[in-house]
Amino acid sequence: KHQRVDPDFQPPASMATATATVSVDAVTKTVVMPKKKEVSFWREAAASAIGGSIHAIIEQPITTPIEASITQTQVNGKSFVWNFKELFRQGALYRALPTALVGAVPKAVIHYSILNFYINSFAPEGDMKKADGQTATMIGMATGASEVMLVNPINFVKFRMQRPEWGYTGMLDAIQTIYRTEGVKAFWKGAGAVFVRNTICNGGMVGGYKFTEVALSSSFDLPDGPRHMVSGAFGGIVGSFVSYPFEMMRAARTHNISFMDEIVRKGPQRILAGWAPGAVRLVVTSAIMGSIIPHLKSFSEAMVMPSVLD
Repeated sequence: KHQRVDPDFQPPASMATATATVSVDAVTKTVVMPKKKEVSFWREAAASAIGGSIHAIIEQPITTPIEASITQTQVNGKSFVWNFKELFRQGALYRALPTALVGAVPKAVIHYSILNFYINSFAPEGDMKKADGQTATMIGMATGASEVMLVNPINFVKFRMQRPEWGYTGMLDAIQTIYRTEGVKAFWKGAGAVFVRNTICNGGMVGGYKFTEVALSSSFDLPDGPRHMVSGAFGGIVGSFVSYPFEMMRAARTHNISFMDEIVRKGPQRILAGWAPGAVRLVVTSAIMGSIIPHLKSFSEAMVMPSVLD
């Protein structure tokens, strides 16, 4: 039998309150528990690769003649200006550009994918902006150390192409000649020095960037763009200075000269040959990188397809 419900019946106040509470909680749960986006490592890597490739395409036409002149300065000890003029006279300032462009995309994929991996692993909530200076420095050092074995052969060929004295007619000729005359292990010459240099340099770049960005945020009301550019530039100066002796060791190994006899024994000025223009080059690189890094996380999240939503 069914009981007849009195249409004039009013529930007790406690029951009404409980009903209201349940309704509010249900609404609250609906509001505060949105579907969560899951970003896969490969989507992060793809976003990093795109951002890094844009960085490389912008960077290489600017830095290639600077790098070529620096390489000559490191090896022959003459001034940067003298070497720049000499390479210009020979029409060799952009001799290594094709090699640099061919290597730019894989290098960017490696660098930015590894960097973004460490950001997601160690930065709070995978956000570099929320990382403290110590964490940012550790991320930079880990990135620099991790990429050495993969990137060294690409850079080795590029550095060899920067010196007309080697006589290579092009990138393929350089690869074939090096393999034939020096063996496959030659492509990793200087890898140990590069390992130490990258670890220190990236730690200085990312750590210097983070400390500067925090200082500017607390002291000046700067827009995001200029603040990231200034922070990246300062990080580049710090990174290049503290790591430069190992960069000179790398140059000596790459071009088959004695690091101790040709560089160290000739004093501090010889050890720092090419550092100032190198710092300018790294400032340009770091300033561009400082503008790209904050956008990589949001960019990769924007690439997530609807199918990965819960």
